[in-house]
Amino acid sequence: MIADPTSENLCRRIEASIQRVVEVHDFSCSVEDGKLILRGQVESRDDALMCIVVARSVPGVESIVSDIKVRG
Repeated sequence: MIADPTSENLCRRIEASIQRVVEVHDFSCSVEDGKLILRGQVESRDDALMCIVVARSVPGVESIVSDIKVRG
């Protein structure tokens, strides 16, 4: 399957935005069925929520599914 360059660009922007405010380990981002899927590990529940807040602020994001796990 060929990756959608628009989705790749969106995920790069989201990752850059999130990494500025939260340390996320093993971060990945993908777009499936029009939904943005976030994956990774953070230190706290607040950090997990911040990932969603930051991703929502990126233009082009409409729907988010978070699979961000809290380490511990």
